[in-house]
Amino acid sequence: MFLKSVTELAADFPDVRDAMLRDPRDWLSGLAAEAGDDGDRLVVHVGLEVAGQQVGGPARLEVGEPVTGERVVMLPLSLRPRDHARLFPALEGSLDAAWLGPGRTYLALSVTYEPPLGLVGRTVDRALLHRVAETAAQRFLVAVAHELADRAERPGSAGPSRQARATP
Repeated sequence: MFLKSVTELAADFPDVRDAMLRDPRDWLSGLAAEAGDDGDRLVVHVGLEVAGQQVGGPARLEVGEPVTGERVVMLPLSLRPRDHARLFPALEGSLDAAWLGPGRTYLALSVTYEPPLGLVGRTVDRALLHRVAETAAQRFLVAVAHELADRAERPGSAGPSRQARATP
């Protein structure tokens, strides 16, 4: 399955690009963990259970080598559950930023996933899991946008913050 979420930042692209590339594993890992937890909570809230098993658990973020250009940057990402019995799927794709004009940056999260648990997972995906994954991906992208907007404002910043201006 394919998911894409987009937003816009009220920040210059070069500032966002620099912020995005400054220690991405460090600032993204906490946001990815929150996104995984959020996805697990959504799965439970909508009533999806797997034979009484726990559907959540920690996930592992992997960040690939960025691909950059003058007006675009792509950061390969994957978020994989450590526990293969999790109902929330592993996501593979990229976080992309692109110039959208002076003082504006386009931000997108594009991921693919295979529903977990074989036929049962595909059936659940058609019924509900895809909407849960879309919601979790959009929430993750908004959190990333907030962090990038803040980091773009504070060029030497290394610490996380939630003060930002992103438009979902």
